Amino acid sequence: MSDGARDLLVRGIAAAKAGERAEARHYLEWALRQQPSSDEQLEAWLWLSDVAEAHDEARRWLEEVLANDPHNPRALRRLAVIEGRLLRADMIDPDRPLPAATSSDGPVDIERFACPACGGQMAYAPDGEGLQCDHCGRRTAVGGVQIVDSDAENDFVLALATARGHATPQASPTFACAACGARFLLAPETLSLTCPYCDATYAVEAGDERMLIAPDAIVPLMVSEDEARRSLEAWSHKSAGIGGPFIIDRLAAVYLPVWQFEMGGVIDWNAAPGESRWAMESGPLSGTESPVSPIAVLARSRPQPGQAAAAEDISADLLIPYATEYLATWPAETYSLSLADAALRARERSLDATEARLSAAARGLRPAVRSARMIVESFRLTLVPIWLAEAHVGRTHLGFVLSGVTAAVYRGTRQAGRLAG
Repeated sequence: MSDGARDLLVRGIAAAKAGERAEARHYLEWALRQQPSSDEQLEAWLWLSDVAEAHDEARRWLEEVLANDPHNPRALRRLAVIEGRLLRADMIDPDRPLPAATSSDGPVDIERFACPACGGQMAYAPDGEGLQCDHCGRRTAVGGVQIVDSDAENDFVLALATARGHATPQASPTFACAACGARFLLAPETLSLTCPYCDATYAVEAGDERMLIAPDAIVPLMVSEDEARRSLEAWSHKSAGIGGPFIIDRLAAVYLPVWQFEMGGVIDWNAAPGESRWAMESGPLSGTESPVSPIAVLARSRPQPGQAAAAEDISADLLIPYATEYLATWPAETYSLSLADAALRARERSLDATEARLSAAARGLRPAVRSARMIVESFRLTLVPIWLAEAHVGRTHLGFVLSGVTAAVYRGTRQAGRLAG
């Protein structure tokens, strides 16, 4: 870009910030006639959309931006404002800190999952067929169960423009275990709760109203307690040198929160020729690659060993819409890793996985990758079931995490009675 065009762009932006729309348009349009670089051209279009007199004109400038940079977050946010999908009042002011999430003590409207036939306690059946009475065996279906449509996912760019991506905007009843500090979602019908980490039992009288993003989807618990027990016993038989009888002391299930991200854009890469399938090339090599997607991130800030492996390796085909009935038997832990922080981890994992895929395709070549044009397109908060187990062999206490979908066993490092992370 010429110095003259750069100066015109600077003058146009300054006028736009000062609210001088006519002057800003004059300098910005003049800058576009000076053959600016592609980056400055995008910047001029963005500011022209900001000083446009009508929505139709602003839309035309934004469409110019998106035609050249389809994932430009500023253009996507401004277009969402024009179309009414994002309110300016909800957008974060980068010059002001986010307000702290508030909580208040108050009564929780509670009633148990009662059997309509005998009044017994209803629990979610491991076979996935709904609720089943512990006393008479009667079953009731969970209404509206269907596969989650990806179109229902949340737009990440719009979420990050508001406090929703950084704080916790939706009030939900939660309960904190006084013994280990773990915090759980409360189904409205919960009368009592046994902490799956430390085995402390509570009668629920009141809960906190914490500001939470509500779950979008859930993977129902598919492994019964008997199946989890058999899987642990099979693990003990295969383990050499276990040194005595394997005794299972406790089994408890819990739903863990997991952020699911859909990645988009492209990853740029370059490499020098060498010992690879490109060995005949004489000059530098470069290209683009689609990022690995989707990426799952366990929404716990300090997970215990085995939890991430058990909760993140779940097929998206198993997700169904969230309903509180699925928490009739076992609780769901709330997230402690924010959407914004989890997205950074997702970007890093997708970049690493894409780099590994490129290296494997190149038979050992290690290309340099850049993530500047990779974006997070959408997200959803899901609940995934796991089993927590404690066992002992002689005086040695063992901790385990099992997948609530496949019953796969992950060896933990915690001792009995200290499962909480």
